[in-house]
Amino acid sequence: MSGQILNPSQQGVEAWEAADGTAVTIRPIRATDLALEQEFVRGLSTLTGYQRLMSARRPSVEELVRFTDIDRERELALIATTAVQGRERQIGVARYVKESSSGDAEFAIVLSDEWQGRGLGTRLLASLVAAAKSDGVRRLVGTTLADNNGMLALGRKLGFKLAHDPRLATITNLTLDLAA
Repeated sequence: MSGQILNPSQQGVEAWEAADGTAVTIRPIRATDLALEQEFVRGLSTLTGYQRLMSARRPSVEELVRFTDIDRERELALIATTAVQGRERQIGVARYVKESSSGDAEFAIVLSDEWQGRGLGTRLLASLVAAAKSDGVRRLVGTTLADNNGMLALGRKLGFKLAHDPRLATITNLTLDLAA
């Protein structure tokens, strides 16, 4: 059953099994997950952090509080966790934030370095897409660095349209229409 959803539930919690048999839980983030998020961000390599934020800066504590204590009316963040030595560890996060009135939502995803290329990004982003669609989002939009081959491949795999940003040659825009 590797790579399959094992037990989706009404509360938005999914159990997923990686190809190597590792059990992963995908669930909405909670305000009480601040310590998990802090540890997760601290553990990202310089390159992964740069690709996510498109800068070398690290998020402030205030930003991390905002990332975990979300306004569910306009945003959703799903985290992927696994048990490591008997305690929960965050290994990925995908989120969207709705624009005020357009029906669009900006999305982002980041995985810990050791989980990149293992299928988790596909599962996590597919879960976010499904949640966005059921929440009435009409279109997901995002940006990535033009040389972020992992994100570009993930976007293509899930049906996002990719286009070079006309203002910045180093940026690629990703768009997925959900209204269809």
